[in-house]
Amino acid sequence: MKFILTNSNHQPSAAFAELVAASMEALREDLNIDEAHVRLEHHSESSPAFRITAHLVTPGPDVFGEAVDHTLRAALTKLVAELESRIDHRHQKRERRAKSHFKTPAPTQLNTAAKR
Repeated sequence: MKFILTNSNHQPSAAFAELVAASMEALREDLNIDEAHVRLEHHSESSPAFRITAHLVTPGPDVFGEAVDHTLRAALTKLVAELESRIDHRHQKRERRAKSHFKTPAPTQLNTAAKR
């Protein structure tokens, strides 16, 4: 997986950058991720000041997430939770589609007439 971390108005510590990379790597257990683009922003004039966005490039539809909080770590926690939720929804959608294709056909008039 290719990991790209960009920042705006804030230079994160090396330890935090590693934490972000590890968090994105942990998501690979549930989804095949080719690239992870993560952007950290700090807006001192707004509250909450920290914003993190992620764009996960995957085979099929890409996954996007965004979180805002007063600390970087809290924003990262929210972002990972949102991405996990979106990945989970994607898997559930796939399962629902598979189940709908295997439903038994509705009885037709011929089948009910033959039973009488």
